[in-house]
Amino acid sequence: MSKNNNNNLLENVWIVRLISLLVSILLFGYVYSENYGLSTTNRNDAISTLRSETISNLPIQINMDTDRYFISGLPETVMLNISGPESVIVQTLSASDFNIVTEDLDLLGPGRHTVQLRVENLSEELTYQIVPSRVNVQIEEKVTIESSVEVRFDTNAVNDAYISKEPILNRESVIITGPASTIARIDRIYVRVPAEGEITSTLKGTYVVQVEDEARNKLNVVVEPQEIEVQIPVEPYEKTVPIRLVQTGTPVSGKKYQLSLARTENVVLTGNQKLLADVDEVVVEVDVSAIRSTVAVTAAVLPLDLAGTDVVPKQVEVNVTVENTQTEETSDRSNQTSNTSNNR
Repeated sequence: MSKNNNNNLLENVWIVRLISLLVSILLFGYVYSENYGLSTTNRNDAISTLRSETISNLPIQINMDTDRYFISGLPETVMLNISGPESVIVQTLSASDFNIVTEDLDLLGPGRHTVQLRVENLSEELTYQIVPSRVNVQIEEKVTIESSVEVRFDTNAVNDAYISKEPILNRESVIITGPASTIARIDRIYVRVPAEGEITSTLKGTYVVQVEDEARNKLNVVVEPQEIEVQIPVEPYEKTVPIRLVQTGTPVSGKKYQLSLARTENVVLTGNQKLLADVDEVVVEVDVSAIRSTVAVTAAVLPLDLAGTDVVPKQVEVNVTVENTQTEETSDRSNQTSNTSNNR
């Protein structure tokens, strides 16, 4: 009788469903308990675990009126060591919204100071150490000047048949800003135009402005603009010299001559400037043979016996003024007297 009752119970659908539900609930409870217990443990570990982290190459924010003051001696970057709960450190590294800043340097004013660095926007749950945490700096008044720029160029690099002219700059002056002590040391401001080989044509390029003291040390200043465009015209060498007139040929008896240039008084020589260095004039010879009255003649400029040298113009117009000498005048009077006597 008892056995049959048990069989009847198992054959009942609702009884089976109820047993299955209870088993499912028990299994779910077991799994949830295991997972929840592990998660809770991990979280507790993350909260309770302490961690240290080192961050390198952090820039420094300068708390100062940089339009008025100039600071030197401050490193570009520092290192930061932080310690605290791992969870807080992970969030801090991920956000990266903290800064290394100086104290208010405007309150210190010009002079030498030891400056304290600090971290801004860092969780209070973290402790930190900045390396270095204190630095020696010098604060100076910022000075701005305007200055012309010299062009340094080796003219010896120009071919001897050419010459370099005055440089042409797209900016005649630059603005220089720096600490007062550095500005006072400035000795020269220039751009250097490099020269290679024998230059025979115009040079053009953009060059960095150099600022140096008397000992030729580069100075730590701000230059605006930092580069200048320079053009150095290179042209054939020319030299202007006067003309010297020389009378040649056999003068007509009883005549004397005066030579003068009709228009051109100078000529232009081109060529090797070293060869032309000693040339101070050119000669124009005028042959007066058979010239009896005032006349204008064209005479050639004598070529120079120098290689590669040219002269412009090659011919000039010369006025030849003819006058009678005293002998010619006496002869003329005698001829006139003789003619009168014969007529009588």
